[in-house]
Amino acid sequence: MASLLALWSCRRLLGDKDELGYFAGRVSSLIWRHPEVTRRGVQVAWALWAVLLAIALSPLDPIASRWDEVALALAALLLWHRYLAWQRGVR
Repeated sequence: MASLLALWSCRRLLGDKDELGYFAGRVSSLIWRHPEVTRRGVQVAWALWAVLLAIALSPLDPIASRWDEVALALAALLLWHRYLAWQRGVR
């Protein structure tokens, strides 16, 4: 999602008249057409990862060690796994 945002931003900032802006726009539109990239679950996973990374890098860090990013990533994976199991149970 970060790369799609970067491509979209590049296109918006440079415009279609610039070669890089035009190319970034074309690549971005091609990637957005694939459902495995734009699925809601993938977007939520990336958003959750970004939030957890921001918490890990902030001064309000709950663990305050060198391994806090790893612990938060494992917690995110556990929550994601439970969420997916819950989604399967609802269907």
